Amino acid sequence: MKKTLILLAALLFSTMYTSARRVVFVTVDGYRWQELFSGADSLLIGNNEQLKVNYWKTTAEERRSLLMPFTWSEIARNGLMIGNRWKGCRMQVKNKMQFSYPGYNELLCGHPDDEQINTNNPVWNPNVSILEIANNTDRYKGKVLIFASWDRFIHILNEQRSHLEINTGYRHSLSPNPTERERLVEKMQDAAPRFWEHERADVFTHEYAIEAMKSRKPELIYIGYGDIDELAHMGDYRLYLEGARTFDNFLKEIWEYIQSDPFYKDQTTLIITCDHGRGCGKVKADDWRDHGTNTTGSGETWFMAIGKDIPALGEISGDRQYYNNQVAATIADFLQIPFAPKHPQAGKKMEF
Repeated sequence: MKKTLILLAALLFSTMYTSARRVVFVTVDGYRWQELFSGADSLLIGNNEQLKVNYWKTTAEERRSLLMPFTWSEIARNGLMIGNRWKGCRMQVKNKMQFSYPGYNELLCGHPDDEQINTNNPVWNPNVSILEIANNTDRYKGKVLIFASWDRFIHILNEQRSHLEINTGYRHSLSPNPTERERLVEKMQDAAPRFWEHERADVFTHEYAIEAMKSRKPELIYIGYGDIDELAHMGDYRLYLEGARTFDNFLKEIWEYIQSDPFYKDQTTLIITCDHGRGCGKVKADDWRDHGTNTTGSGETWFMAIGKDIPALGEISGDRQYYNNQVAATIADFLQIPFAPKHPQAGKKMEF
Protein backbone atom coordinates (compact mmCIF):
# COMPACT_ATOMS: atom_id res chain seq x y z
CA MET A 1 0.00 0.00 0.00
CA LYS A 2 2.81 2.38 0.94
CA LYS A 3 4.64 1.68 -2.34
CA THR A 4 1.41 2.31 -4.24
CA LEU A 5 0.93 5.71 -2.58
CA ILE A 6 4.53 6.68 -3.34
CA LEU A 7 4.05 5.63 -6.97
CA LEU A 8 0.84 7.63 -7.25
CA ALA A 9 2.48 10.68 -5.70
CA ALA A 10 5.38 10.41 -8.12
CA LEU A 11 2.97 10.07 -11.04
CA LEU A 12 1.00 13.14 -9.89
CA PHE A 13 4.23 15.11 -9.50
CA SER A 14 5.34 14.09 -12.99
CA THR A 15 1.95 14.97 -14.51
CA MET A 16 1.97 18.36 -12.80
CA TYR A 17 5.33 19.28 -14.36
CA THR A 18 4.46 17.80 -17.75
CA SER A 19 1.35 19.99 -18.06
CA ALA A 20 3.10 23.12 -16.83
CA ARG A 21 3.92 25.94 -19.23
CA ARG A 22 6.33 28.62 -18.12
CA VAL A 23 7.83 31.59 -19.95
CA VAL A 24 10.90 33.70 -19.26
CA PHE A 25 10.62 36.81 -21.43
CA VAL A 26 13.80 38.88 -21.82
CA THR A 27 14.34 42.17 -23.63
CA VAL A 28 17.51 44.16 -24.21
CA ASP A 29 17.04 47.81 -25.03
CA GLY A 30 18.23 48.94 -28.46
CA TYR A 31 20.66 46.18 -29.35
CA ARG A 32 21.32 46.16 -33.10
CA TRP A 33 20.75 43.08 -35.23
CA GLN A 34 24.02 43.89 -36.99
CA GLU A 35 26.14 42.97 -33.96
CA LEU A 36 23.93 40.03 -33.07
CA PHE A 37 24.34 38.38 -36.47
CA SER A 38 27.76 39.68 -37.50
CA GLY A 39 29.65 40.63 -34.36
CA ALA A 40 31.74 43.78 -34.11
CA ASP A 41 31.32 46.33 -36.91
CA SER A 42 34.58 47.07 -38.74
CA LEU A 43 33.53 50.68 -39.39
CA LEU A 44 32.98 51.31 -35.69
CA ILE A 45 36.08 49.48 -34.46
CA GLY A 46 38.22 51.60 -36.77
CA ASN A 47 41.91 51.46 -35.92
CA ASN A 48 41.44 50.62 -32.25
CA GLU A 49 43.97 47.82 -31.80
CA GLN A 50 42.59 46.64 -28.45
CA LEU A 51 39.09 46.31 -29.87
CA LYS A 52 40.52 44.32 -32.76
CA VAL A 53 42.27 41.98 -30.33
CA ASN A 54 39.14 41.50 -28.22
CA TYR A 55 36.42 41.40 -30.87
CA TRP A 56 37.73 41.10 -34.43
CA LYS A 57 37.83 37.99 -36.60
CA THR A 58 37.81 37.62 -40.36
CA THR A 59 34.32 36.17 -40.83
CA ALA A 60 30.94 37.22 -39.46
CA GLU A 61 30.46 33.74 -38.00
CA GLU A 62 33.69 34.00 -36.03
CA ARG A 63 33.03 37.57 -34.86
CA ARG A 64 29.51 36.89 -33.60
CA SER A 65 30.63 33.77 -31.74
CA LEU A 66 33.44 35.75 -30.17
CA LEU A 67 31.07 38.50 -29.05
CA MET A 68 28.18 36.28 -27.89
CA PRO A 69 29.48 32.73 -27.38
CA PHE A 70 26.44 31.37 -25.51
CA THR A 71 23.97 32.70 -28.06
CA TRP A 72 25.77 31.06 -30.97
CA SER A 73 26.72 27.82 -29.23
CA GLU A 74 23.35 27.14 -27.55
CA ILE A 75 20.45 29.20 -28.89
CA ALA A 76 21.53 28.98 -32.54
CA ARG A 77 21.92 25.20 -32.28
CA ASN A 78 18.93 24.27 -30.10
CA GLY A 79 16.51 27.15 -30.66
CA LEU A 80 15.74 29.69 -33.36
CA MET A 81 16.92 33.15 -34.37
CA ILE A 82 15.02 35.68 -36.50
CA GLY A 83 16.16 38.95 -38.03
CA ASN A 84 19.32 38.44 -40.07
CA ARG A 85 18.45 40.76 -42.95
CA TRP A 86 21.57 39.71 -44.84
CA LYS A 87 19.87 36.32 -45.19
CA GLY A 88 16.45 37.71 -46.08
CA CYS A 89 14.75 37.24 -42.69
CA ARG A 90 13.36 40.49 -41.28
CA MET A 91 11.89 41.66 -37.96
CA GLN A 92 10.41 45.14 -37.66
CA VAL A 93 8.48 47.38 -35.28
CA LYS A 94 5.03 48.56 -36.32
CA ASN A 95 5.08 51.78 -34.30
CA LYS A 96 6.37 54.89 -36.07
CA MET A 97 8.19 56.32 -33.03
CA GLN A 98 11.02 53.75 -32.95
CA PHE A 99 12.12 54.44 -29.39
CA SER A 100 11.60 52.77 -26.04
CA TYR A 101 8.17 53.40 -24.48
CA PRO A 102 6.32 52.91 -27.80
CA GLY A 103 8.50 49.85 -28.44
CA TYR A 104 7.74 48.20 -25.12
CA ASN A 105 4.05 49.01 -25.45
CA GLU A 106 4.04 47.23 -28.81
CA LEU A 107 5.94 44.21 -27.50
CA LEU A 108 3.97 43.77 -24.30
CA CYS A 109 0.50 44.90 -25.39
CA GLY A 110 0.58 43.38 -28.85
CA HIS A 111 0.03 46.50 -30.95
CA PRO A 112 1.45 49.98 -31.55
CA ASP A 113 -0.35 53.04 -30.22
CA ASP A 114 1.18 56.06 -31.92
CA GLU A 115 -1.75 58.25 -30.93
CA GLN A 116 -1.39 57.80 -27.16
CA ILE A 117 2.12 56.35 -26.69
CA ASN A 118 4.46 58.66 -28.56
CA THR A 119 6.96 59.87 -25.94
CA ASN A 120 9.10 58.38 -23.16
CA ASN A 121 7.31 60.54 -20.60
CA PRO A 122 5.90 58.90 -17.44
CA VAL A 123 2.28 58.57 -18.57
CA TRP A 124 0.07 55.69 -17.48
CA ASN A 125 -0.38 53.23 -20.32
CA PRO A 126 -4.07 52.76 -21.20
CA ASN A 127 -3.24 49.50 -23.00
CA VAL A 128 -3.23 46.13 -21.26
CA SER A 129 -0.12 43.93 -21.43
CA ILE A 130 0.12 40.17 -21.76
CA LEU A 131 1.67 40.21 -18.27
CA GLU A 132 -1.43 41.84 -16.78
CA ILE A 133 -3.76 39.53 -18.68
CA ALA A 134 -1.85 36.45 -17.47
CA ASN A 135 -1.89 37.71 -13.88
CA ASN A 136 -5.68 38.06 -14.10
CA THR A 137 -6.16 34.38 -14.99
CA ASP A 138 -6.74 31.73 -12.36
CA ARG A 139 -3.77 29.79 -13.73
CA TYR A 140 -1.13 32.51 -13.39
CA LYS A 141 -2.54 34.78 -10.68
CA GLY A 142 0.29 35.82 -8.36
CA LYS A 143 2.83 33.91 -10.47
CA VAL A 144 3.93 36.83 -12.67
CA LEU A 145 7.00 38.91 -11.75
CA ILE A 146 8.68 41.82 -13.52
CA PHE A 147 12.30 42.94 -13.20
CA ALA A 148 13.59 45.84 -15.29
CA SER A 149 16.35 48.41 -15.16
CA TRP A 150 14.35 51.38 -16.53
CA ASP A 151 11.91 52.84 -14.02
CA ARG A 152 9.44 53.70 -16.79
CA PHE A 153 8.09 50.15 -16.63
CA ILE A 154 5.98 51.30 -13.69
CA HIS A 155 4.01 53.31 -16.26
CA ILE A 156 4.41 51.02 -19.28
CA LEU A 157 2.75 48.22 -17.30
CA ASN A 158 0.42 50.65 -15.51
CA GLU A 159 1.15 49.55 -11.97
CA GLN A 160 -1.82 51.57 -10.67
CA ARG A 161 -4.28 49.47 -12.66
CA SER A 162 -2.51 46.17 -13.18
CA HIS A 163 -1.24 45.66 -9.60
CA LEU A 164 1.67 43.74 -11.09
CA GLU A 165 4.77 43.29 -8.96
CA ILE A 166 7.36 45.46 -10.72
CA ASN A 167 10.91 45.61 -9.39
CA THR A 168 12.44 48.39 -11.48
CA GLY A 169 14.62 51.48 -11.30
CA TYR A 170 16.28 51.70 -7.90
CA ARG A 171 13.62 49.77 -6.01
CA HIS A 172 14.62 47.10 -3.53
CA SER A 173 13.28 43.56 -3.56
CA LEU A 174 9.50 43.51 -3.35
CA SER A 175 9.47 40.01 -1.88
CA PRO A 176 7.64 39.75 1.47
CA ASN A 177 10.61 37.73 2.71
CA PRO A 178 13.81 38.95 1.01
CA THR A 179 16.58 36.38 0.90
CA GLU A 180 20.07 37.01 2.16
CA ARG A 181 21.19 37.38 -1.46
CA GLU A 182 18.52 39.99 -2.17
CA ARG A 183 19.53 42.00 0.88
CA LEU A 184 23.13 41.95 -0.39
CA VAL A 185 22.02 43.16 -3.83
CA GLU A 186 20.05 45.96 -2.16
CA LYS A 187 23.14 47.05 -0.23
CA MET A 188 25.32 47.01 -3.35
CA GLN A 189 22.73 48.85 -5.44
CA ASP A 190 22.44 51.60 -2.83
CA ALA A 191 26.24 51.97 -2.62
CA ALA A 192 26.96 51.92 -6.36
CA PRO A 193 27.20 55.18 -8.37
CA ARG A 194 23.96 56.11 -10.12
CA PHE A 195 25.12 56.88 -13.63
CA TRP A 196 21.56 57.26 -14.89
CA GLU A 197 18.74 58.93 -12.98
CA HIS A 198 15.96 56.66 -14.16
CA GLU A 199 17.81 53.43 -14.82
CA ARG A 200 19.93 51.19 -12.64
CA ALA A 201 22.76 49.02 -13.91
CA ASP A 202 21.60 45.72 -15.42
CA VAL A 203 23.62 43.60 -13.01
CA PHE A 204 21.21 44.50 -10.19
CA THR A 205 18.14 43.74 -12.30
CA HIS A 206 19.70 40.42 -13.28
CA GLU A 207 20.56 39.41 -9.72
CA TYR A 208 17.08 40.26 -8.44
CA ALA A 209 15.51 38.23 -11.25
CA ILE A 210 17.69 35.15 -10.84
CA GLU A 211 17.20 35.13 -7.08
CA ALA A 212 13.41 35.44 -7.50
CA MET A 213 13.42 32.47 -9.88
CA LYS A 214 15.22 30.44 -7.21
CA SER A 215 13.18 31.54 -4.20
CA ARG A 216 9.71 32.37 -5.55
CA LYS A 217 9.38 30.27 -8.73
CA PRO A 218 7.37 32.64 -10.97
CA GLU A 219 5.74 30.96 -13.95
CA LEU A 220 5.87 34.06 -16.12
CA ILE A 221 8.81 36.38 -15.56
CA TYR A 222 9.80 39.44 -17.55
CA ILE A 223 13.39 40.73 -17.40
CA GLY A 224 14.19 44.04 -19.11
CA TYR A 225 17.85 45.01 -19.53
CA GLY A 226 18.85 48.55 -20.49
CA ASP A 227 22.63 49.05 -20.31
CA ILE A 228 23.33 48.55 -24.01
CA ASP A 229 21.06 51.41 -25.08
CA GLU A 230 22.55 53.79 -22.51
CA LEU A 231 26.10 52.85 -23.51
CA ALA A 232 25.30 53.36 -27.19
CA HIS A 233 23.89 56.83 -26.51
CA MET A 234 27.19 57.63 -24.78
CA GLY A 235 28.93 56.85 -28.07
CA ASP A 236 31.50 54.43 -26.64
CA TYR A 237 31.60 51.41 -28.95
CA ARG A 238 33.93 49.49 -26.62
CA LEU A 239 31.41 49.74 -23.78
CA TYR A 240 28.59 48.85 -26.16
CA LEU A 241 30.40 45.63 -27.16
CA GLU A 242 31.20 44.85 -23.53
CA GLY A 243 27.50 45.32 -22.79
CA ALA A 244 26.64 42.79 -25.50
CA ARG A 245 29.04 40.24 -24.08
CA THR A 246 27.66 40.80 -20.57
CA PHE A 247 24.12 40.36 -21.89
CA ASP A 248 25.17 37.06 -23.45
CA ASN A 249 26.52 35.97 -20.06
CA PHE A 250 23.19 36.92 -18.46
CA LEU A 251 21.34 34.72 -20.97
CA LYS A 252 23.74 31.88 -20.25
CA GLU A 253 23.09 32.08 -16.51
CA ILE A 254 19.32 32.25 -17.00
CA TRP A 255 19.28 29.23 -19.32
CA GLU A 256 21.63 27.17 -17.17
CA TYR A 257 19.45 27.83 -14.15
CA ILE A 258 16.32 26.86 -16.10
CA GLN A 259 18.01 23.61 -17.08
CA SER A 260 19.15 22.88 -13.52
CA ASP A 261 15.81 23.34 -11.75
CA PRO A 262 13.13 20.63 -12.13
CA PHE A 263 10.46 23.34 -11.74
CA TYR A 264 11.62 24.97 -14.99
CA LYS A 265 13.51 22.30 -16.92
CA ASP A 266 11.64 21.08 -20.02
CA GLN A 267 8.64 23.25 -19.05
CA THR A 268 9.99 26.68 -19.95
CA THR A 269 10.22 28.79 -23.09
CA LEU A 270 12.94 31.45 -23.07
CA ILE A 271 12.10 34.35 -25.40
CA ILE A 272 14.54 37.19 -26.16
CA THR A 273 14.06 40.31 -28.26
CA CYS A 274 14.52 44.10 -28.33
CA ASP A 275 12.28 47.16 -28.35
CA HIS A 276 13.85 48.94 -31.34
CA GLY A 277 16.96 49.06 -33.49
CA ARG A 278 19.32 51.97 -34.06
CA GLY A 279 21.28 53.73 -36.76
CA CYS A 280 22.97 51.61 -39.40
CA GLY A 281 25.64 54.00 -40.67
CA LYS A 282 23.97 54.65 -44.03
CA VAL A 283 23.45 58.36 -43.36
CA LYS A 284 26.34 59.19 -41.05
CA ALA A 285 28.99 57.08 -39.36
CA ASP A 286 27.97 57.80 -35.77
CA ASP A 287 24.20 57.33 -36.10
CA TRP A 288 24.58 53.90 -34.44
CA ARG A 289 24.36 55.90 -31.20
CA ASP A 290 20.80 56.97 -31.84
CA HIS A 291 17.37 55.77 -32.84
CA GLY A 292 14.00 57.24 -33.70
CA THR A 293 11.97 58.15 -36.75
CA ASN A 294 14.75 60.26 -38.25
CA THR A 295 17.47 57.63 -37.81
CA THR A 296 17.59 55.01 -40.57
CA GLY A 297 17.50 51.45 -39.22
CA SER A 298 15.74 52.24 -35.94
CA GLY A 299 12.77 50.03 -36.71
CA GLU A 300 14.85 46.94 -37.45
CA THR A 301 14.75 44.33 -34.69
CA TRP A 302 15.29 40.60 -34.05
CA PHE A 303 13.93 37.67 -32.01
CA MET A 304 15.37 34.53 -30.42
CA ALA A 305 13.81 31.65 -28.50
CA ILE A 306 14.78 28.30 -27.01
CA GLY A 307 13.06 25.72 -24.84
CA LYS A 308 9.59 24.21 -24.66
CA ASP A 309 7.64 24.30 -27.95
CA ILE A 310 10.55 25.91 -29.82
CA PRO A 311 11.82 23.95 -32.85
CA ALA A 312 15.58 23.76 -33.32
CA LEU A 313 15.54 25.72 -36.57
CA GLY A 314 18.66 27.74 -35.87
CA GLU A 315 19.15 30.91 -37.88
CA ILE A 316 16.07 31.36 -40.05
CA SER A 317 16.80 32.53 -43.59
CA GLY A 318 14.81 33.22 -46.73
CA ASP A 319 12.16 35.81 -47.47
CA ARG A 320 10.44 35.94 -44.07
CA GLN A 321 8.87 38.98 -42.35
CA TYR A 322 8.02 39.21 -38.65
CA TYR A 323 6.89 42.11 -36.46
CA ASN A 324 7.28 43.10 -32.82
CA ASN A 325 3.51 43.31 -32.39
CA GLN A 326 3.40 39.49 -32.72
CA VAL A 327 5.44 38.77 -29.60
CA ALA A 328 2.69 39.19 -26.99
CA ALA A 329 0.33 36.90 -28.91
CA THR A 330 3.13 34.34 -29.21
CA ILE A 331 3.68 34.39 -25.44
CA ALA A 332 -0.07 34.00 -24.88
CA ASP A 333 -0.05 30.98 -27.18
CA PHE A 334 2.79 29.36 -25.22
CA LEU A 335 0.92 29.99 -21.95
CA GLN A 336 -2.37 28.80 -23.52
CA ILE A 337 -4.31 31.87 -22.42
CA PRO A 338 -6.66 34.05 -24.51
CA PHE A 339 -5.21 37.28 -25.88
CA ALA A 340 -7.15 39.39 -28.38
CA PRO A 341 -6.49 43.15 -28.17
CA LYS A 342 -9.20 45.21 -29.83
CA HIS A 343 -6.86 47.15 -32.07
CA PRO A 344 -6.59 47.12 -35.87
CA GLN A 345 -2.83 46.59 -35.71
CA ALA A 346 -2.86 43.80 -33.14
CA GLY A 347 -0.37 41.11 -34.15
CA LYS A 348 -1.04 37.41 -34.49
CA LYS A 349 1.26 34.75 -33.01
CA MET A 350 4.46 34.05 -34.85
CA GLU A 351 4.70 31.00 -37.09
CA PHE A 352 8.14 29.47 -37.31
